[in-house]
Amino acid sequence: RYLMKTLLLVAGGRGGSDFFQGLLDGHSQILSLPQYTPIDNDFFQMINLKDSKKLAKNFIHLYPEFFNSRINKFERWNKLGKNKNSFFSVDKKKFIKNYTQLIQNQKKTEFNKIKCLHLAYSKAKGEDIKKKKLLFIHTHLVSWTKNFVKKINPPNTEIIHIIRHPLASLSSPIKNWLNFENGNSFFPKDLYFQLDLVFNGIYDLMLLRKVKIIQYENLHWNFKKTIGDFCKIYNIKYEKCLNKSTKNGLIWWGDVVSKKWLLGVNKNFKIIIDKKYFFAKDLIFFQFINSRIIKKYNYKKLFLDKKILVNILPLKCELLVWKNTLKHLFLGFRWKHFLSIPYFYFLRIICINAYMLPNKKLPYCIGSKIKKKR
Repeated sequence: RYLMKTLLLVAGGRGGSDFFQGLLDGHSQILSLPQYTPIDNDFFQMINLKDSKKLAKNFIHLYPEFFNSRINKFERWNKLGKNKNSFFSVDKKKFIKNYTQLIQNQKKTEFNKIKCLHLAYSKAKGEDIKKKKLLFIHTHLVSWTKNFVKKINPPNTEIIHIIRHPLASLSSPIKNWLNFENGNSFFPKDLYFQLDLVFNGIYDLMLLRKVKIIQYENLHWNFKKTIGDFCKIYNIKYEKCLNKSTKNGLIWWGDVVSKKWLLGVNKNFKIIIDKKYFFAKDLIFFQFINSRIIKKYNYKKLFLDKKILVNILPLKCELLVWKNTLKHLFLGFRWKHFLSIPYFYFLRIICINAYMLPNKKLPYCIGSKIKKKR
């Protein structure tokens, strides 16, 4: 009955995936939840439940913030709306009733269960689910997306990967996570994750499904044309709700990590690299090994163009993360993170270098026919 295309959204490094999902919030033809759902063991245990009512209740247990946004203080869902004092709630009983009714006449495959959970949530919010044409699922991480595609095998599915300038995509998360809550969640494995995401993320996703790119910068500099291209590609209407990033209709101001209150599209958005987290040679190295991405998506080269095939010496960001790890070793006896330093250091040397550059055609970028202003 509900035949629709599925889009999986995968984030780049602080690339605005939640911002983009918020732009689609409330669209009459798009079916989505307020945020990503971790595709982890808890998720698959929930989806494998045979009892429909129990499955719906387990969904509420795993994601209570979807039904009472005040719970999610990290994303500032307790401070939504124009005056930063609003929140949303969704009726749990209606959601459970909707799900059990929707799934009863369908084959209980994992994908149908996921689709019906989205439909039940949308209906509980008062939306007309018969108008929905796109099932939009924010799988967020490359690893979670791999799990989702391989275990769920969703039909008629594409991936949208939102990126920003590769150097900014490294600078922003390193700066933000080292400074967020005294750096207590940013260690060698987390730094390697960011490096690998920028270097290999696109190529890893291309092994799963057809991929399209959205550039975070274009959501600011060429917003209407980029969103217009998105609507044209997926045959949906350009609706007024696309002009603001919201959560269940309420203005969203961004998460607490950036320590800023971000209101939607910013025509004056700039690519900023905080150089205090890198040596000069580090930035030149990162620029060179990402040169194909920079050229394909018309990013400017921000530093001297020079070939550095392998960077064997420690990066400045590595030294800072090692220092942060040592600090937390004494604060909380985190031996596991401390002992992982040499492993991720040598893994970076082996895997993040010019010799490991994939030779594949990069995906189409939504809005790429737009004439660049910068």
